[in-house]
Amino acid sequence: MTKKSTTFLLIIFLFISILMILILLQKSNETNAPNNSVTLTLDEHTDSVIWKDLIKLMVGQQDGPTEHVSIRNHSEITNKESVHLPIGQATLIRFLHGGSAVYPAPDKIFYLIYIQKPVKGKSEELIRTYYIEGEVIGDSEIEAKEELIKLAHAWKVE
Repeated sequence: MTKKSTTFLLIIFLFISILMILILLQKSNETNAPNNSVTLTLDEHTDSVIWKDLIKLMVGQQDGPTEHVSIRNHSEITNKESVHLPIGQATLIRFLHGGSAVYPAPDKIFYLIYIQKPVKGKSEELIRTYYIEGEVIGDSEIEAKEELIKLAHAWKVE
């Protein structure tokens, strides 16, 4: 082999090696940074989403008079507290739901975090309530509540 052909092959080898290293680095970065986010979009067919095997989430909205919030029938509110979020002051409700009178079931623990905003172009008494409802799965109530509040910190309401 001549000196020119050896140099040419060496340059090609280095170029291919650098490309391979860049591709491998990119793939290793993707596997080391998992996506731990969730996007809940309100539409006509909103289904629940199970988050980290802790809480079953659902989003919704309702219109009603000032300060009114509907929760599931046959439920008992056991706690209510304020939570400061980037989008404003929210309220967090803890309630127990035991099924209906006809089909009673063991109590399930739910959390509902909500904010309220006036409905544009409507009466001042009409308020739109945006909420995220979470049914606690298993015995990890404290962790489920913390995850719901963490998710609400990234909440965007339009």
